Amino acid sequence: MGKFKKLGIILTSTAFSVGVLSPMAQASANVKDSPERIEIQVASTETKVTKSTLIKKLRELFPEKFNFLTDNDFYTGRGHYYNDDKTIRYDLSFQKTVNGKDVYGSITFMGDDLELESFYYQPANVADALYPAKYSKEDAQKIAQDFLKKFPNTANYKLQENDFDYGFNYTRPLSEPISYSFSYAPTHNGVTLSNHTISIGVLANGEVVNVYRNSNVSKKATFDGVEQKKSEADVLAQVRDNFAVELRYYLDYNYPSDKREVKLVYMPTSSFYGVHALTGQWQTANGFVAQAPSVKGVEKLSSEQLNPRKPGMTVEEVEEFAKSFLKVDPDKAKLQIDVVNERENENGETLYSVNYMYMYENGGSGSSFEINKATGEITQYYDISRDFVLTDKKAEKITKDAAMAKAIDYLKEWAPSYIHNYAKPIDDYGYDNYSNQYSFSFPRVVNGIPVVGDEIYVSVGTDGSLRGLNINQQKIDNWPSVSKAVSADKAKETFSNALKLKLQYTKQDKEDSNHYDLVYAPSYEGSIYNQIDALTGKWVSSAEDSNNKPQISHPTAAKELNYLLAQNVLEVKDPANFNADTAVTKGEALKIILKSLTYGYYGYGNEEESYQSFNNIDPKHPLYAIVEQAVRMGVLQPADEFAVDATLTRQELAEWFIRVLRLESAAKHNDIYKLNFADAGSIDPAYAGYVALASAMGLIDAQQNNFNATEKVSYADLAVSTLRLARAIHENNTGRNYFY
Repeated sequence: MGKFKKLGIILTSTAFSVGVLSPMAQASANVKDSPERIEIQVASTETKVTKSTLIKKLRELFPEKFNFLTDNDFYTGRGHYYNDDKTIRYDLSFQKTVNGKDVYGSITFMGDDLELESFYYQPANVADALYPAKYSKEDAQKIAQDFLKKFPNTANYKLQENDFDYGFNYTRPLSEPISYSFSYAPTHNGVTLSNHTISIGVLANGEVVNVYRNSNVSKKATFDGVEQKKSEADVLAQVRDNFAVELRYYLDYNYPSDKREVKLVYMPTSSFYGVHALTGQWQTANGFVAQAPSVKGVEKLSSEQLNPRKPGMTVEEVEEFAKSFLKVDPDKAKLQIDVVNERENENGETLYSVNYMYMYENGGSGSSFEINKATGEITQYYDISRDFVLTDKKAEKITKDAAMAKAIDYLKEWAPSYIHNYAKPIDDYGYDNYSNQYSFSFPRVVNGIPVVGDEIYVSVGTDGSLRGLNINQQKIDNWPSVSKAVSADKAKETFSNALKLKLQYTKQDKEDSNHYDLVYAPSYEGSIYNQIDALTGKWVSSAEDSNNKPQISHPTAAKELNYLLAQNVLEVKDPANFNADTAVTKGEALKIILKSLTYGYYGYGNEEESYQSFNNIDPKHPLYAIVEQAVRMGVLQPADEFAVDATLTRQELAEWFIRVLRLESAAKHNDIYKLNFADAGSIDPAYAGYVALASAMGLIDAQQNNFNATEKVSYADLAVSTLRLARAIHENNTGRNYFY
């Protein structure tokens, strides 16, 4: 029985399929917001679109761009459509080695007119997209705007400002090309249509490399008129009069430290999303209502912990349980249990992962579900039998309340020991017309406060069946004290003062609905979804602050320093007063260099890990993960101690850079190098080869023909040299294995 390496993130069960007309399905991590989308393949006999037709269409969109490819370099797949969109799509892809570098592309066309739906391209030469970039963001925007014209009927599309702050805590390797992304949305009567966008990605060398069109506006679409809309001032007053804030714990995953972090925040009430601009009704997850939705209180699913379903399950017991739990009508499909694996999640719990298949006449569908070994309870499940077992649409459908009761009963049956930590849904339920199912989110409750980012998701069919169950309870040791939070009234006042309204068209999630309602959607401090840190009373994210960040001043390295600052590589609390000529310590320099070369996630930082390269850098040390990654990369060699607080010298920096480039085997032969610096005698012979190579490659400049080997490296020096190193890594293709 294999045991997987510890993973930082639990993935939901994913369904896969084989054969003609065999559907694919993926369980969503958030069933309320993203009901599963099933891809259905079309038999090859049912499509007349040829590969040559698709290639011709691609070359029309990108004249001369792909002349280096022959028709034999392209591959196609079967046509396919989705459960919620019957438009047939056609895939085209290519992969080729050009001048020793892999070139890859994938394209999807849709409909009878073969309109471009998605495009991804990985070109061979992106040197001009590295810092300093050939094209600015403003230049790239013009390129994206020109490409938008290739789509039909896009004259009314407008560039969208980014309303989302995802807060991902990682950095992009600076040896990778700079890219810009632009999102355009259609408008009607000058008002934006939500959930319809064309996204275009442009490299800083001017190449369009990413395109995605998420949906089309139906020709049958109808729209509310703007002439009769209520005034923004009246609606603003209406929202303020019915506005509330809620205290929440917010879980965030910090990739660089491999840690889960929790914040105590105030959020605007989630009971409504906007106000109908004509009627003044409140927009909720399931339509418009006349009365302002009330804020729901916390109601625990159980006042005490229930006993586990079946403690200490064995592999054999899991397999027998799976045969019973997954059983379907044998006339519909044959169940096949493939394998039962074990894996350990980030909480240190052992989970059984059961891989299985349903084989039926035209192919088969497969997926997996998970069981907690210690409790015998289901933690991940998605019912893929609904992909091939048709439901009776004329059958009587249970109500939302009945479905909620069913969901709670399923939790008591399949995951009883969890539910005392969770409450009934606070957000409104979701309903999927196509799949005929209700979706509920049960939030975890700590200190009487709901937790965002730790919910149990349950889907129940309108026939009362269990469609999906997802549990990923996080292990958190320290929860911020509620007693230290600023008052709700103060937070409400801050939100109210920042409140603005955005007029937009939205379409209700109803079958065959083509009408767009005119809605005023609230935003706070430039973001639709914003929070206030309950301990400080300040915004968690601010569009205004992000656009007006203070800059670092320096006579020779200002551009490089501010670029590293913008890329989250350089951490400076007060940029306006930062002295970049300050000597940098070895620990800080190592962190800056590694964050420049990696995504910032090193997979370490857990106290239970047994390895330790330096006596003074144990798993509790803040630089432990970075230091151990440097050892794995060969930048550092294990020793008794690493002088983390000592200042870094120029010859030591030269050694680190050459080790990063994997040229240490050449550099160690110091006797073959002739150093022409005026102060060559001051260079330690052990560093001679490293200094010679770093200088010859232009990574570190001499100063008036003096290398100043033992002089301290400043932040300004490091910024300039690190960006040169990133380009050298790209040019020498030495970035592999550095990203994790």
